Amino acid sequence: MNTEHELTNGECWDFLDRVSTGRLLYTSGGLPVAQLVRFVVRNKAIMVSVDQRTATRLLPAGSGFVAIQADDVSDGVQTGHSVTVYGRAQVVSEERRSRAETAGLPGYEGLAVYACVAPAQLWGSYVDFRT
Repeated sequence: MNTEHELTNGECWDFLDRVSTGRLLYTSGGLPVAQLVRFVVRNKAIMVSVDQRTATRLLPAGSGFVAIQADDVSDGVQTGHSVTVYGRAQVVSEERRSRAETAGLPGYEGLAVYACVAPAQLWGSYVDFRT
């Protein structure tokens, strides 16, 4: 039997500040898509960079509803955290683009599209698969 307890909002943000890789979840052509991305947290919003092809599917109108999921559970470790953020992704302004570039997000050889996800909902848990 798995043991799980829900994280507070503060614990969720603390966890997201410690990790930099997660899954960007969205739909394309009516199908679910999960893509591994790097992200940074700034002012309780999440900034991601994606390549042009992904941006065309993800943000065809410049914004779209997405989820970002991050965890620190691996095959060798049977305990960890999992946090999911739900919100609207929007292409960032030129001013914020320079901040994204200096934050260490992938630049895709100058062709990156940076999006900011403003959380509408945040949920996280700590899981223990040993029990």
